[in-house]
Amino acid sequence: MASSASLLLVLAAQAWGLSAAAGKVDITPDLARHNVYLAGFGARGRRPSGVHDPLYARLLVLKEGRRTVALASLDLLGFSHDDVEDLRRLAGFGAPGRYLFVAATHVHSGPDTMGLWGPLPGLSGVDKAWMGELKKNVAAALRALEARLSEASVAGWQGTLDPRGLCRDRRDPAVIDPDLAALRFRGRDGRAVATVVNWACHPEVLGKENRIITADFPGALCAKVERDTGGACLFFNGPIGGLLIPDAAEGSSPWQESERIGEAVAGAALRGLAKALPAARPGLSFRSLSVDVPVENSRYLLFLPALAASHRLFDIRGRPLPLWKLYGLAYQHVLRRLQWAERPWVKTEVALVDVGAGRLLGLPGEPFPELVLGGYGGKFSFGRPVLKPGNPDPPDLARAPQGPYLKNLAGRPVALFVGLANDELGYFVPEYDFKVRPNLTLTPRLPGDHYEETNSLGPSATKIVLNAARYLLSDKRSADRPHAQ
Repeated sequence: MASSASLLLVLAAQAWGLSAAAGKVDITPDLARHNVYLAGFGARGRRPSGVHDPLYARLLVLKEGRRTVALASLDLLGFSHDDVEDLRRLAGFGAPGRYLFVAATHVHSGPDTMGLWGPLPGLSGVDKAWMGELKKNVAAALRALEARLSEASVAGWQGTLDPRGLCRDRRDPAVIDPDLAALRFRGRDGRAVATVVNWACHPEVLGKENRIITADFPGALCAKVERDTGGACLFFNGPIGGLLIPDAAEGSSPWQESERIGEAVAGAALRGLAKALPAARPGLSFRSLSVDVPVENSRYLLFLPALAASHRLFDIRGRPLPLWKLYGLAYQHVLRRLQWAERPWVKTEVALVDVGAGRLLGLPGEPFPELVLGGYGGKFSFGRPVLKPGNPDPPDLARAPQGPYLKNLAGRPVALFVGLANDELGYFVPEYDFKVRPNLTLTPRLPGDHYEETNSLGPSATKIVLNAARYLLSDKRSADRPHAQ
């Protein structure tokens, strides 16, 4: 990997007490030096055969008064909370008044960073040397940007984008998030510093047969914004569970479709931002909340050592579990199924960042869009039936959760709901429709749409994370919340 200094594009600007600087770092693995496997699709990784377009860490550092907030968007499937904490330490974001918000774009054609897609099921596909270089170079870039801050203005826009031809929902009920939100940072000279774009869809236009590294449509999206504005672009994915997937044209080249979808979303965001006015008093603040989530997924319990490649695990009393004990717990689970008090827990985080009219709510995984905006009555099905006629076991919508939903609680005119933020815990499935077979492997899957349950920590995760998000959005202050700032 080339030095971070040569890959750091620095863009800075100035106005109204807010300072900003933005840039990007190439994090593409060198296939001659790094032994990586592509993440996503199934229980084992794919060996990449080449690189189509670079993977980047796109960065934006903001400062107002004594507060400094950095935003990082990584072209990766996920980035664990432990890795985020490592990056914060390396970049100097552990002190009060400083916060680093990290989110993965969720590309399915990038290296395994979670330890779940190696050469065989249960074996990690993470190249530790590459991960170490990634963290070191991104941390160096963040420090360099912080030394180049200058004043900036911020403007925000939020609208709707018809998802037809761009994104569709594969699981009942059909709820597609049409929200497109964007923030624009400009310098005193009017030049672009950075654009932040938030939209929800799985970056998997290049499917499971692909063996070439690519940033998929987020790469094309950011490339267009950077060409058209001259500033950096950070893409933050939204609530993509459910399952929101690209609505690619059949028979077309997936590479062309990836570019088409990315550029269409980028163009819509830029047109919206053209109507946005800068905030008179930007303001910059953040709060985060640390939460503990139990591992209920039986398949994860079978492969606890692999899960530990990306997450430190704790017992019910909060004591760290050593690797030898994880092997023992997995063996015991095979023999007799672990009881609730024996199951491990993971620590994760829900976060809130406010800047100008914008509010970023960071959720540590892949929430279903209906958990964020509702839509069980068909408001967001966009011409598709809410329930597929041939579904052998459709969800009972009479039991669907009632509002207010997170979107109703946003409290800002420009609300960015960011999935894969500061962690990747898999899908957050609505509790009323969480269905699995009561066996060790959860297979075969139950009739209907129940793939996401097999890639979720369990139903408790949804409730715990949503409650934490509601708490942050309620704007409460509590001394007994150690990570609420």
